[in-house]
Formats: sequence, structure tokens, C-alpha cells
Amino acid sequence: MKAFHPLSFLATALFALTAHAASVDTSAASKQVDALLAKSWQKHKIKPNAPVDDATFLRRVYLTVVGRIPTLDEARAFHACQMPDKRAKLIDSLLSSEGYVQNFFNYWADVLRAQTQGVAGGTTSQNYLNYIRTALRENKPWDQMARELVSSEGTCFDTGAIGYYMRDRGMPLDNLSNTTRIFLGTRMECAQCHDHPFDKWTQKQFYEMAAFTHNMSASSYRSKSAEEAQKMLRADKSLDSETRDLMRQALSEAMRPLRDTLVVQNKSQLRLPHDYKYKDAKPKDVVQASVMFGKPVTLQKESNTIGEFGQWLTSAENPRFTTIIANRLWQRVFGAGLYEQVDEMMDSSVASNPELMHFLERQMVALKYDMKDYLRLLLNTQAFARESTKEISPGTPYFFQGPVFHRMRAEQVWDSLVTLVSPDPDQPNWSSRERERRDLENRHHLAGLLDKTEAPLLFEAAKEVAAAMREQNKQFDVLRKELDEARAKEDKAKAKDIQRRLGESQRILREQVSKCFYAAAKKSGNQDIQKELAAVSGEGPMEMAMMNLMEDSRVDPKAAPLNPKIMATLKAEETVLGMKDEKSIKGFENYQRTLHQTWSRAAELPSPAPRGHFLREFGQSDREIIENANDEASVPQALTMMNGSLLNQLTSAWSTLSINLRKAQTNDEKIDTLFLSLYSRKPNAKEKAHMLQTLESYASSKTLWEDVTLAALSTQRFIFVE
Repeated sequence: MKAFHPLSFLATALFALTAHAASVDTSAASKQVDALLAKSWQKHKIKPNAPVDDATFLRRVYLTVVGRIPTLDEARAFHACQMPDKRAKLIDSLLSSEGYVQNFFNYWADVLRAQTQGVAGGTTSQNYLNYIRTALRENKPWDQMARELVSSEGTCFDTGAIGYYMRDRGMPLDNLSNTTRIFLGTRMECAQCHDHPFDKWTQKQFYEMAAFTHNMSASSYRSKSAEEAQKMLRADKSLDSETRDLMRQALSEAMRPLRDTLVVQNKSQLRLPHDYKYKDAKPKDVVQASVMFGKPVTLQKESNTIGEFGQWLTSAENPRFTTIIANRLWQRVFGAGLYEQVDEMMDSSVASNPELMHFLERQMVALKYDMKDYLRLLLNTQAFARESTKEISPGTPYFFQGPVFHRMRAEQVWDSLVTLVSPDPDQPNWSSRERERRDLENRHHLAGLLDKTEAPLLFEAAKEVAAAMREQNKQFDVLRKELDEARAKEDKAKAKDIQRRLGESQRILREQVSKCFYAAAKKSGNQDIQKELAAVSGEGPMEMAMMNLMEDSRVDPKAAPLNPKIMATLKAEETVLGMKDEKSIKGFENYQRTLHQTWSRAAELPSPAPRGHFLREFGQSDREIIENANDEASVPQALTMMNGSLLNQLTSAWSTLSINLRKAQTNDEKIDTLFLSLYSRKPNAKEKAHMLQTLESYASSKTLWEDVTLAALSTQRFIFVE
């Protein structure tokens, strides 16, 4: 909806160049990549694909870097620009954008299997997701990011990187298998149970590697005061066993919102399994940590085991670490790796172009694992700007005459549709981010309050809650008995009412916990606690302040701030927008405020999206195993496009596509707008003639442009990356 002006694109591009002024100049390296590819083509007697036109390059680079098609204004600006190096400037601009963060968040969330709810709760999971986003936004070097993921410990409030170990909570051997696959491209999971049948790794080697990380223990937050209260509880001989159990439950309930927020190293030793059958060791032998290849790691008694492991893993001298990240990002840009599969490397594996692979490894080290600089190197090659190869044969080397023609990933399809609906496609999901921010702050405040409140006060609070729980448990027993009887008689109405009363009792119990522990904190002589309690009580009763910290926040999406740039168009385009009175203006404002809820980019939605969502239907990974997405077509996908509510929202009066079509005066202009919006180019003469003929044939149809839009979205040209 923003007024188009070619200079706006140039200003953005020039700003990006300024922002990257300190970056390494990769132009010479880009030319060397092309030279090494040309040498390979000559050797194998292969003719390279022809260079692509601006429209194909524009759409390809947007989908590759920011994961969506360009907006109408972005497409017009690029085509209008006459600067000879506009492609390089566009690459810089996209790499510096928030769209880059969102696109590559999707990729690394798949690789790292990061989930919104995680294995055991949302607090650490959200901090873990935020860690990935922030690392990409700050352009954290890959070796540093990898080192932090495998070497971090403490609470999630200290660093979200502990989510890497929390993700595999209770499964340290599986975590080691994932680590070697992600960072070293080496599949060792078979060696967990026996010597690898297809590779050189033995079961003992697997356990020696696992000895570095097996003692990373994921648990709940440890409050010193709460732990001291537990000791007091155990030492108090005046308490009967029931009261003691209820007091433990009370302390646990107070700490419940902080569960699964801590990762620490324990001192346990790893032993071989009881059924170990090889001659190089005995069953249940203690295993000493030892690396699988590269420079040996010598551990001293005082050594930080995971710290030493992280240093070895990410060393430039590690024979696979650099290769794997260089190959992963190459695959992301060109659609196939120089090594295939990217995470199944063996000593016998050979790159399709070994000389190029070695060059890229050296460049990755020279660039200090700066992923943006490395991507810039690849994106500025002539190879990236050549026509795509429609088919490559599985199991045979591909010599990269051009990128591989491929179907959009689920996130790319969704994000491209968001681009057609939202005037600001890269906007954050305000409701989710605000709710998440409040919840994380509240949990952090709760941890601080429980830490600072004196242990005797927590002990007394637990005793008060225990007394209430004793009485409430009697009520629970009666209600559960009545519920069983109602179900046996199939009295659904009575059963529903009893379930409601049980839920209400649970709520009352949580309130009791909040009040009692609030009262304990209020009695504290620590003035910091008093200030914090006043700050978090909000507008409700002071005694419910603790409840505010324990419960999930509620956010009204209509409280989202309006984008001033978007709303500034109201006065200029009232007729096009259908603004007739104050009511319609208010309706449009509410539409804009709530648009982020349903039409945010994939990276701003739950990760992964819930079952049945468009993203899952189109193959988004469930994040249960590494890179578990698929891009295969299916009947449910076709039904989603044809029968779902998607089309109605895409063609609603206030969608960006609809507004842009209404702004076009003639059918010629509307066709140009449609093609530029969906395909980033204008139609050729044949396409336009066919479209005009179609429009004339269906001129009386009230759903003409809805039908045309659905047909255009269903084409291979839209769904594939050329």
C-alpha cells in the first residue's frame, strides 16, 4: 500500500551497503567459485545454463534469502532501477533485513528441532527460540553459536542456549547422536547399540564421545530459599507424614512455573551398557571421554568437560565442522549439496567438485564463520544467476550448471501468501511476542522473589497451603466419586457440572498458593522484594501479585499498535479502501491491529504450527527429528487451496492484493498487477492476450478476479522456485 518510488529501493540498498561496509569483500571469491565451476564443466563436457532475466533473479533471491516473494512495490522498484550493480545491492539489502532472520530461523529451527512448547514446557523453549532469532539478527558467527549450544549451562534466564540440552531432556545418548549429525554431518546413532554396520564407528567410540555430554542434566529451577525450606521440612520431627507430603506439594506448586528451566553438569560417570559384547572393554566399564577424530582432547580433573568439547567441535582444525556448515549453506542456496546427503558424511564420501569444496571451506574459515558473508559470496556468483536445472538424477553427481528447480517449502508458500494479504509481511506477531515477553519477565521475577524470600517464611507458607490442601483433598475425593457415579449412569450434564467444580477447586487452590506465598514475601525484610511485589501486582489486589507471576498472561490483540506508515495511506486512499464513514475507518483499524494473529509469517507462529494448519498440510516439519519437512504435493494441499477459507482472505476487500487490483484502472493494468504480485514480472504478449480473452468470456461473473487469483496461485509457476 506504500506509494511506489524507485528511489525508496535505492535508499534501502545503499543503507544496506553502508551497514556492511566493514564486511569482507567477497566479490573475488564469488568469481573464483564461478571459475572452479567452469573448470568442472569443461572437465565433464557440460554446458552451463543460460543467465536468467531480472524477474527470475528477483523472485529467486527473495525466496532464497527472505523466504517469500517480493511485494508489488518491491518488484516495481527493482525493475525500475537502472543501476548496473542493482542485483548485488539487493542481495545486501535482503541479508540485512528482518526477513532474513525469519527465513533462516525456519531453517535452523528445523535443524535444531526447536519447538514452541518444547519437551516439558514453554519457558525454556521460548528462550531457546529467542536465542536462535537473536543469534541470526546479530549475525553471530556459526562457530560461536554452535559452541554456545553445546557448552551452555545454567538457567534459561541466563541463556536460551540451554534449550539445546533441554530439547533432549533425559536422552543424553540421543542428544550426542543429534550433535554429531548437526555439527559434523556424521550419523552415529547406529553405534549407540552396536558397531556401525556401514561406517567405521564402533559402539565404544560412540560412548567415548557421549562421555563429554552425558552428564548434562535438565531439571527445574533451584531456589536456594526453597531448597533450605525443604531441608527444614525434612528435619522437623513434629510433622506427620501427610503434612510433610502436602507441604512438599505446596512448595512444588509454588515452583511449578519454573519447571524445566535449568541445565547443569552432574558428576556421574558414563558406563558401557550391560550387554556390551565387544572385546575392547567389559560391560558396565566406566568410559573415558575421547573425541572421534581430529586433535585429541586431554581432560584434567578441573576441566570443564562440555567447554573442552565445544572448543574441539567448533575448531577450524576439526576436519568436518567447517565442511558441514559450508555444504549446508551451499545446499540452501543451490538446492543440492556438493556432498549429498549433507548430514551423512563418511570417509568414502566425495564432493561433486572437491576443488570447489576445499575452496569454500577455506573461505568459511577466512570469513570467521560469518554466515551472511558466506551467503553473500554464493548469491553473487554467476552460477546462482543461471537458469535452474529442472531435474537431477538421485545418486549421481550434480555439477551445478545452475540452481536446482524445486518446489517452495511450506514456509515459503505461506509467507508468500502473507505477502499478498499483509501490507507489512515481515511484521512480528505482536500478540505472541507481547505475551511471551510478559510471561518470561514474570517467571524471572518469580524466581527472584523465591530466591530472596527467607526460608522460614516459605516453610510457614507451605504449612498454610498444606492445611488448605488437606481440606480440599476431602472435597476432591467426594467430587471424584460423584463423577464416577455420573459417568456410570451416563448423566452427561451432571458429569460436566462436577468437572466444572473440580476445575474451580483447582483454581481456588492456585489462588491459595499465591496468597500464602505472597504473604511470606510480604513479611520479608528485603526491600527489593517489596518493590518488586508492588511493581507486579498490576491493578488487581496486592495479594494476587504472586498469581500474576505464576499464570500465563492474556493479551488483547486489539491493543496492538498501528503501523503509522500503513495508516498514513488512509486519507490518501479512502475511496480505494472503501472508507465511507467513521465506522468503516474503525473497522479497518481493527483489521490491521488483528491481522498479525492469523497472517504473520511462519517464523512468528507456533513452532511448528498445529496440526491441520496450512503449514503442516504443506509439509512443515514437526521438529521431532532433524530436517523432517517434505515438499511433496498432496490431495489435502489441493483441497486446502480450493475449499479452505484461504481464498476468501486473500481476495477480501482489505487484502493487499485486492487493494492493488482495485487501484489498477483497466484490465491491462490489473493483469500486470496480478503478474507482478504473484510472479514478479509482467505477462508476455501471449499471456496477456489469453488473460484478456478469459476476462472477456467471464465478464459477467461476480467472482471473476477471485477465480483468476485461485487459478494463478495453483500454477506451477507460483508454487515452484525457478
